Amino acid sequence: MSHPSALSLQQCVLCVGCTEIAYVSSVAQFPARGARLRCQSAFMQRTGRTSNVCTALRLLGARVELFGVLSRSGASFRFLVDDLRRRDIDFSHCPWTDESPSCSSIIRERETGTSTVLRCGKLFPYVTAKQFAQLDLFLYGWVHFEARHARETVLMMRRVLDHNNGRAEQDRIVVSLLVYDSLEDHLDLLSLCDFVVFGRLLALQLGWSSAHNACEQLNSALRTPRSIHTRRPCIICPWGSQGAVCMDARGKLYELPAYRPRKIVDRLGDGECFTAGFIYATFVRRRHLPDAVDFANLVASHKIASVGFDDIAQLRVSPRKLLPVPLPDSEVSSEDEQLSHEQRLCRKYLNRPIQLQESPGIGTGTGTGTGTEPEPASKPMSEQAVEAAWERLSRTAY
Repeated sequence: MSHPSALSLQQCVLCVGCTEIAYVSSVAQFPARGARLRCQSAFMQRTGRTSNVCTALRLLGARVELFGVLSRSGASFRFLVDDLRRRDIDFSHCPWTDESPSCSSIIRERETGTSTVLRCGKLFPYVTAKQFAQLDLFLYGWVHFEARHARETVLMMRRVLDHNNGRAEQDRIVVSLLVYDSLEDHLDLLSLCDFVVFGRLLALQLGWSSAHNACEQLNSALRTPRSIHTRRPCIICPWGSQGAVCMDARGKLYELPAYRPRKIVDRLGDGECFTAGFIYATFVRRRHLPDAVDFANLVASHKIASVGFDDIAQLRVSPRKLLPVPLPDSEVSSEDEQLSHEQRLCRKYLNRPIQLQESPGIGTGTGTGTGTEPEPASKPMSEQAVEAAWERLSRTAY
């Protein structure tokens, strides 16, 4: 297992965005139009994309700080603050407002593990570049942004770039960006960050039929061609059950297959867990791009096999050192040419070398095997564990 670097243990991941309250209702099956059903459980939950990334990062063991506007209005204020403190998520620099927090309603269908989210259209204050300028950037090693409020976000990102100017590579702050809505409005942000995580739903809305296609389209959408050798972000496109595709700063594509859980219990927040897993593997574990994306797939798979986020803390697997899987249009290494047909298939679809399995009772792990760790499986929660998890979540209701 790899060890966290001293720098990433001292510095914090700063997540810039929003947190809100969700009113969650759990039903056996999604109600038909006009139907009246009794929900099996109902409770309040702290949510929001950035807020969920903070939760998952903290459960994985990273130091994390939320930077977003918080409401001091009534019971909502107390609920959000208590949950952030319980999770040990720093929010000491968050600006405050007297406005009620934004909220959403979530209907969770237990049979399929899917969720339907109804978001409130109320405009809630967002952090400004002026407020961001008051932060001491020496405290952070990674800053994660959402692609929203482009005018303020671009100023915040430029301040991080100004901070990085003239510093050694290891002393610079890494910048990541989650793009999930309105690419055209936020296209200028892409060239200001190191990593771009692009949402599958937005890609489909743009007519991009695959993660591979989405990476290529984003690459072509960047203002400056790669031949000029300027700053270029790495692009990561998670694609649900098909895994993820990533493109490094040189334009090389890698395909990372998904880990398939034995049972899907709760899908809510799997995208944020993917993002958190990638940040953790890259920043804390110092993994290269394909290895970090592979670990992000593992975290997302582990999450949907259990209720809520807490079970992520039980994931004690370090990101594996993998041989990258080049896509068909990428260069093929001389090592690939020496592989047999079966080994190429195993590398392409399983993302690992073929390993002969020893017979029971033979060998104690001291032989001359490949040394590859067994692929971890996301164990499904038992029915009793699922019921207990829903009960724990229900206790948070006000």
